[in-house]
Amino acid sequence: MMRVIMLSPPGAGKGTHSKWLAQQTGAEHISSGELLRSEVASGSDVGRQVAAYTARGDLVPDELIFSILVPIVVAAVRETGGYVLDGFPRTMPQALRAAEIGVEFSLTSNAVIYLTAPQDELVSRLLDRAQREGRDDDTLEVIRHRLAVFAAETAPLVDYYRGRGILLELSTDRPEAEVRADLQGWLESRGLMPSAAASSADDADAAG
Repeated sequence: MMRVIMLSPPGAGKGTHSKWLAQQTGAEHISSGELLRSEVASGSDVGRQVAAYTARGDLVPDELIFSILVPIVVAAVRETGGYVLDGFPRTMPQALRAAEIGVEFSLTSNAVIYLTAPQDELVSRLLDRAQREGRDDDTLEVIRHRLAVFAAETAPLVDYYRGRGILLELSTDRPEAEVRADLQGWLESRGLMPSAAASSADDADAAG
């Protein structure tokens, strides 16, 4: 079963393509951002700790993030056999710790998808999203800062996963159908996703 990490700068389509992959494969889509927001909204002890860091604009400590994510990922593998992990890890220390935990709990990722797009296109998408969703804090200055932080933190991650031979880099500056076709083809070639032809045949058999 597919166990995928999705990496991308803000605005490159990570959430959209993560959800699509989960729908196609039955693996569970796990969004680190949604989990953190859910914890804060719940008012739990962990949520209050997360809120204290985010209110100051500080990064949430790794151990706190792992305490939230690991049980969710373990449950996903137990229930569905796989996961699409959206938005984590973001730094090399997180990636190295995640690799250790992956070995310890038999959760090791077998693919990393790195989605890219030109910076001007990312800025345009994020400004559009901010307007649609009423995100007043997503100003041009904030967006450019987020992209710069991502680039600084993620460049070593990309090289790390490329070195492990499990990285696919895809541009999303083109029609969504083309991105999905390339994504599916690569995952099929690694035996991580059923082929479209096989899926169609299975559907025909089920209908018959």
